Amino acid sequence: MPLSEGTVVGGYTIESVLGAGGMGTVYRAKHPSLPRSDAVKVLSAEMSQDQMFRARFLREADMAATLDHPNIVTVYNRGETDGQLWIAMQYVAGSDADRETTSGRMTPARAVHIIGEVAKALDYAHRRQILHRDVKPANFLIGSDDDGEERVYLADFGIARAVDEAVGLTQTGTVMASVAYAAPEALEGSHIDHRTDIYALGCALYRLLTGATPFSKSGGLSAVATAHLISPPPRVTDRIPALPGAFNDVIATAMAKDPNQRYQSARELARATSAALAGGPAGGGTQQWATAPPSPLPGPPPRPPADPITYPSGWHPTHDAATGSRLPLPQQHFGPPPVTPGHPPPAPGRSRRKLVIGGAIAAAVLLVAAIAGFVIARGPGAAPYEAQTFAHAFGQTSLAAAPAAVAAVGAGDADAVLSLGVVPVVAFAPDAQLPSWEQDKVSDSTAVLGFIDTAAVAAAKPDVIIATSGVDQNTYERLSAIAPTITQPEATDTRQWTWQEQLKWVGRILGEQSRADQLIGTVRDQRSDLESQNSQLVGKTVEALTFSDSGLAQVLKPSNAADYLEGLGMSYAETLSRGPDDTSATRSVTDFNRLYRIKSDVLIVIRTDGAAGGGGYNGLPNEVKAFAGTMIIVDDANTVAALAEPGGYLATEYLDATLVPLIAKRLK
Repeated sequence: MPLSEGTVVGGYTIESVLGAGGMGTVYRAKHPSLPRSDAVKVLSAEMSQDQMFRARFLREADMAATLDHPNIVTVYNRGETDGQLWIAMQYVAGSDADRETTSGRMTPARAVHIIGEVAKALDYAHRRQILHRDVKPANFLIGSDDDGEERVYLADFGIARAVDEAVGLTQTGTVMASVAYAAPEALEGSHIDHRTDIYALGCALYRLLTGATPFSKSGGLSAVATAHLISPPPRVTDRIPALPGAFNDVIATAMAKDPNQRYQSARELARATSAALAGGPAGGGTQQWATAPPSPLPGPPPRPPADPITYPSGWHPTHDAATGSRLPLPQQHFGPPPVTPGHPPPAPGRSRRKLVIGGAIAAAVLLVAAIAGFVIARGPGAAPYEAQTFAHAFGQTSLAAAPAAVAAVGAGDADAVLSLGVVPVVAFAPDAQLPSWEQDKVSDSTAVLGFIDTAAVAAAKPDVIIATSGVDQNTYERLSAIAPTITQPEATDTRQWTWQEQLKWVGRILGEQSRADQLIGTVRDQRSDLESQNSQLVGKTVEALTFSDSGLAQVLKPSNAADYLEGLGMSYAETLSRGPDDTSATRSVTDFNRLYRIKSDVLIVIRTDGAAGGGGYNGLPNEVKAFAGTMIIVDDANTVAALAEPGGYLATEYLDATLVPLIAKRLK
């Protein structure tokens, strides 16, 4: 159980939970004497008593404390309180490269800049005989310096080791790396060195440029691992044709199967990346993709102020959900990178690789299956799944084990499942079109349905069907004939069915209750940060309308849209509270003259009508156009989806990154 607010650990006063992993929990905590907050990682009580993990944790702190670089998260202190070990480190208030990519805020120029900064950090660590071993965009934290310029930090050296001490600490190979960024030699069980990190950095570059992880179309985790072993490096222009073709050559070298054929230092990779951009059609500028990978929304400037995502060391719980299970890494051998760029030596013969490749593929498949167990990326400290019976709107359903294949067929169910690190085999989305923040987290094998098609659900062979909306008795019976089906909790007041309640319910189903609570706590903390960063919103009165080809409606409260706006410190119109006769989150407007009486400071108009587009007023009723306050038009499909019922954790993150800056800019 996470420590409560106000608990003192080594003199640090716990303020909030930032994230959790298999080894423990990370907190924001007030420094014992200085006027600042630090990040404190606390090893779980169980792990603190395990001698192997204890040695790992202590060695991690000692190793990380030797790193002093402007692009590496700083470790300040370590200790033990009430039998639990802890590390205090730099608290980075900002975003990370993975979230910026998901939010549509990544440009080629910004990606090149981030890779260059991370490369500096890696080469610094490599010269000190230290590998990172979990290089991925979620660990590229983005804050700002004193001048407001973007600053990149490489986080989570927590699974790295000083090379000369790695053997005694890894024992049975419990050091781990994300499958999506795992080098072939790591998957084969061969010797690893600094070039393993360089391979992962190449994978990260591909992710930042395209919005997808390498080989994400291959299928499940075992297929991705196999592709890393035998498939040619992916081409960025296959996904984003407008990108300079020179990026293909950079990725091909960085992700070469043979480490000798890769860049021999991270700096070489960074320089090649810069050269590829400079030779592209837009030179060294900040060109946007012709087809934005995760989002069609025009993003903020390439280096926006830090977003209110506040966590250290890459312990954010939702990144890389589709490929986030961990693989054991083998014993490492290290050769420091050259100080100056050079050409890689000729490749040795590949006969041994050909001999072992088949066995390596089989080992990778078995390893993924054994460690993942099911699609949820449960950490080594996760509690075993306990058999449960769920009382819901259509009866009771029992689950004896954590489901491996989940069908999420109700509104918001896919957001909840993906937020908890599970890739569903079936996902529901209006018009069968997932919003951008879900598209990059599902696999190509996920069936996306615009309605509950029981034949398609059956074809996906789910272990459990989650259907918290859109289900009547007949549909429930047809679904439950396919697999155990769970709807909304019994006696649920639909007016109180928020995305938080949905996330907790789905968390119970998946055995991820604590993760659900942590995500909800993260959003709660972010509300406070957003208020402080956007004080011009606080106290402003606001209301929202929806306008479609079917007509105009007022958005009531409670609702996802109203709750979100109030969470920013704004005051939603009391006249729009739901009454006993209101059966949904909106109320149709039949007398347009009532619109002249809107007195709120801000009016949000959510448009899905045929004339919508570009944030313009064209096609709106004159009574709406006459509004005298600040009117904000929302007609981007992703933002509209994020404001729809019931919302979700991922939807909220998307709104934080897109809608809040828009409102704040208009109210300056």
